[in-house]
Amino acid sequence: MIGDAAGGYAGLRAALIGEPLTAPPDLATGPAVFDTISLEDLVAADALSIHESPATVGLDDVETPMLSAKDIRLGRPASRRGNASVPGAVVVRVADVAVVMGGEAAVQVCTEADVLLGPGIHLVRGNVNSIDPQFLAGVLRAAVESGPTDLYRVSVPRVPLIEQRRIGAAFRQLNELEMTWRHRRTMIEELVRSGVRGLAAGELRPVDVEK
Repeated sequence: MIGDAAGGYAGLRAALIGEPLTAPPDLATGPAVFDTISLEDLVAADALSIHESPATVGLDDVETPMLSAKDIRLGRPASRRGNASVPGAVVVRVADVAVVMGGEAAVQVCTEADVLLGPGIHLVRGNVNSIDPQFLAGVLRAAVESGPTDLYRVSVPRVPLIEQRRIGAAFRQLNELEMTWRHRRTMIEELVRSGVRGLAAGELRPVDVEK
């Protein structure tokens, strides 16, 4: 009987070899000078709004799916449940940008609608006719990953929407590359553990290479 290590190793190896790696965007070097505008001024101009749910939104485990800070960090769907009837509860829309501040800062463009925003997350909701969400998410990520940040003082480059979309597409490719790397890292860790156990137990052996 083949052990778990031996049986799992072959499948993991095949999956890892067969899974293509997302290509990074082709980015040119060169100085670019943009005027900027702060998030605070964009809020004042009604170009976007910033929201937070109260801490009490997650106290009652009811039926409404709720995004947690960990969901944002891992780029996964809502994994918690919250109470949508709590005063001030924020319901997420597609293309909203979720921002987690602090030591494990993270930014994601929301792809699920009608889920609750969990506590400890800032939600930036822009006018998609003037601000590309992927572009905005990339700018915010660069800011919050640089250290403690006052979100309202983050500077956003003033570029036309068509250029925002081009830059946003590059941000999205980089994010997809990162997610692919995380997935592959998990697979590699499982592969190594399985291989080590299998070799040690005699369930696996090196394949003979014909000379």
